[in-house]
Amino acid sequence: MEKLNFEKGIKLFVSPTANGFACGVIKDEWMYTDEGYVCSVIARGMMKVAVDNPQDIFEQGLEGFQEDVQNKKTPSDNGELREEGAEIIDIVPYFKGKKLH
Repeated sequence: MEKLNFEKGIKLFVSPTANGFACGVIKDEWMYTDEGYVCSVIARGMMKVAVDNPQDIFEQGLEGFQEDVQNKKTPSDNGELREEGAEIIDIVPYFKGKKLH
C-alpha cells in the first residue's frame, strides 16, 4: 500500500471553545497549488458540514471509533490508519478545468 505523505495535505484543526468548538484550516502554500486544490475544497466542505451539523458529525465520529474497534484498526507510528485492501481513489480528473465560484 502506498504510504501517505502528511507533509502534503490540508491540516484541519478542531478546538474547544466556551460555546462548543471551532474548526479551521492551517494555511499552507501547498493548498493553493493545482495539486492541493481538490484537498482544499474537500477540507472546506468538511468544515462546513461540521459547523452546520455538529450533532451529525459527532454521531459519525462515534460510529467511526466503533468501527475502528470492531475492525481492530490501530494508528501506526506516523498516525496513518492501515487497512489491508484499501484503495486510494483518484478524484482529481473529475475536477480538472473546474474553478471555485
